[in-house]
Amino acid sequence: MEKIKTRNRGIFYRNTIMLLMAIALVLPLVSGCKEDSTVAPRPRVEPKEETGKIALNNANIHVMGVQYVYRTPEKLSFKRFSDATLDMSNDVRRFSVTNALATTGISIQFKTKSSLINMTFTPESGMTDRGSFKVLKDGVDFKTIPFSGPVSQPIQIELNDLPTDKEHVYEIILPCYTNVSLTKLELDAESSLMAYTPAPKGGVYISFGDSITHGARQEGATYLTYPYLLAQKLDMRLYNLAVAGARISMPMAETAKDLPKADIITVLIGYNDFASANRTASQIERDYRSFLTEIRNNQPSAEIYCITLLYTTNTLNTTTGLVPDDVRNVIKDIVTEYQTTDSKLHLIEGNQIITSSAQLADQVHLNVSGASLLADGLYERITK
Repeated sequence: MEKIKTRNRGIFYRNTIMLLMAIALVLPLVSGCKEDSTVAPRPRVEPKEETGKIALNNANIHVMGVQYVYRTPEKLSFKRFSDATLDMSNDVRRFSVTNALATTGISIQFKTKSSLINMTFTPESGMTDRGSFKVLKDGVDFKTIPFSGPVSQPIQIELNDLPTDKEHVYEIILPCYTNVSLTKLELDAESSLMAYTPAPKGGVYISFGDSITHGARQEGATYLTYPYLLAQKLDMRLYNLAVAGARISMPMAETAKDLPKADIITVLIGYNDFASANRTASQIERDYRSFLTEIRNNQPSAEIYCITLLYTTNTLNTTTGLVPDDVRNVIKDIVTEYQTTDSKLHLIEGNQIITSSAQLADQVHLNVSGASLLADGLYERITK
């Protein structure tokens, strides 16, 4: 019997020791006690941070050539005209909202030393024609990105193997016959956008007009349009308010009040009024007077250059009986009259610069060489 008791006590002691050992192992986990300092702690897994993805409301992304800019962390978009103007009736506005939403004349600038730049531009409501982006690096042509139309999917721009020896300024010139927003800007994981103020230009240039000035037949590329080329020659910041299909429009002229103080303004408008089925010379004269007066009221110190209709192979409006010279003469007469009290108002005869169908892509729109020729001719006359 004593042997049995002794054996039972041994079993009891052994089980007790095993239980205490188990409790000692479990207790730190249950009680939250510190781990033994001699035991290497388990490595902590940190969530991956997207250091290369830039919020699109970043103040170091600069939008040039447009007054109405809309910024959120996920999207950067732009409009050349206010919502109030775009909401007007067609009869008052006298240009198409679809065409007015195109990004002609607009560019984006930023500074970085990233080894890569990835951007996504997403189509928005408005024009969706084929076109082209151009990237400048430190003001020099770096890469051209053409795309087909109609645009229905996001457009990717990837710049790889970029120099990282110093910070560089990149400018992306947007297309002229498409409406896109920036929905992604990504750099390498070690880089960010640098604090940067765009270099000042020699002034501000505003262009008013219709499809010729907007950039029709210029391969959908802002950088081929005559206002862009002229702005480069003048070393001025461009605001292009032209809209394809526009007739002489008071809301277009009124937009000038929202823009920076201009040094140079060009006005090349009136072809669509000439080609209209219901516009007379007296109506065109009345509208042009109001248009020019509104621009001057909103930009009192600018040098304004009124350009008469360019050469066109459309020589007669068979409905109204108007010929191009009827509109040219209206513009000449108004400018000559206004010049008696306005020393900063000038007349340029457009058909003395664009003189033949060799410079046209169709009846009226410039081809690429014609746009370049017009920019050269305007520069000569503005700077003489």
